[in-house]
Amino acid sequence: MAFQHDQESGSFRREESRLTEDSPLLRPMPGQTAGGICTCGVVAILAASWCVLDFWNRKVSDDLFNIGNIRMLDMTNKHYTHGGYSEVFAPFTKFAYPLTLAFLQFAFMGMLFLTMYFAVTQQRPADLRGLSLTSDKRWPALIGSHVFSTFWLQSLMMPHQVMSLGFFASTRAFEIPAAALLRPPVLGQRFGKKTAQTTAFAFGASCLMYFSYAQLAGCVCILSGNGVALTGLVFWIVYALILAMPATNAVCQEAIMMEPGMHPLLLLALQNIFATLLFAPILMVAHVVGWEDVGGGFQVIMSYQEVFMLVMWLCAQMALTSIISIMLIQVVDSFWAIALRPIRVVFWGMTALANFYMSSGLALSIACPRSSFWSFVILCGCGLAAAGIYTDQKAQDDVPIPSANDKAAVSKANA
Repeated sequence: MAFQHDQESGSFRREESRLTEDSPLLRPMPGQTAGGICTCGVVAILAASWCVLDFWNRKVSDDLFNIGNIRMLDMTNKHYTHGGYSEVFAPFTKFAYPLTLAFLQFAFMGMLFLTMYFAVTQQRPADLRGLSLTSDKRWPALIGSHVFSTFWLQSLMMPHQVMSLGFFASTRAFEIPAAALLRPPVLGQRFGKKTAQTTAFAFGASCLMYFSYAQLAGCVCILSGNGVALTGLVFWIVYALILAMPATNAVCQEAIMMEPGMHPLLLLALQNIFATLLFAPILMVAHVVGWEDVGGGFQVIMSYQEVFMLVMWLCAQMALTSIISIMLIQVVDSFWAIALRPIRVVFWGMTALANFYMSSGLALSIACPRSSFWSFVILCGCGLAAAGIYTDQKAQDDVPIPSANDKAAVSKANA
């Protein structure tokens, strides 16, 4: 009996060892947890892609508007070949046509998104006749906010006065509470305690990030322009519009995708087509008045292959940015699509840190403790943003506000 018991014990241990070896290394995760992790991963990829594209847009824009400052050395000069002096010349004409560039961008994205919509959905142009665009009051707000929130129109504004860093950081974060306050009247959602708490966390994180990066960079270099220098009341009005327009555009996009159920590609196509039609007379007036030489802008673009390719890359990058923005709105909502934009400060800081470590072998804390401190503050801002994400409870807070008809129906049912 003892021998039989030993045999049974040995076979049980071998069976347990075999099951242990055959079992997976990672235990299966609950479906809700796995879905949350996948959603966080998708949002992180989209937000990081938006930051990279935003960085590229600014870099290519600076290259385009500063292409006239390039100087080259003429080595074929006859005086230089005989031991004399060389001649320095400017190979490119200065590019100063932001209105023309905005018009080209609207036209490019409108045709691109409309073609993509017909290719993806197999729809026909005749199917668009049933769209009630004139009766929907959200479309004028969508188109106007898209025009004013475009990066190229922001390049028209250059502040003539110097801002304090604290005021700059708080105003750059103004788009977050603007999106939170616009959602209730446009989407019919309640602005409750949880939403206010989440908005406060996101606003504080954005202020902390922008202020820290301004200290880290040593200047207010996030706000830049290549056009008109505004001062006084005009500057503050345009500055407030530019800060509020991205939030307005995102909220209107979410509302139109939710209630009529419009396809995102069709929404982007119509938005840019109407922006092109709205911007065409503005461009003509600017040419007649003398604000911008539209014909000269097209001539510069077509005369230089380098300028043409920069314009094409800018249009393509802005189209990708629009796609990523609308995907963020679909995955999360318009509030978080706006609230995640300050993460670009983290990307800029990481880029500067990578350049520092590539050029120097010292640690940042030893070489520049001040920069190390403000980098740590940016990290704290990320933690504050994570706290805002944790407090976001949509199921308990963002409940649609019952209309008068719903209240009457409930009262009738109770009676």
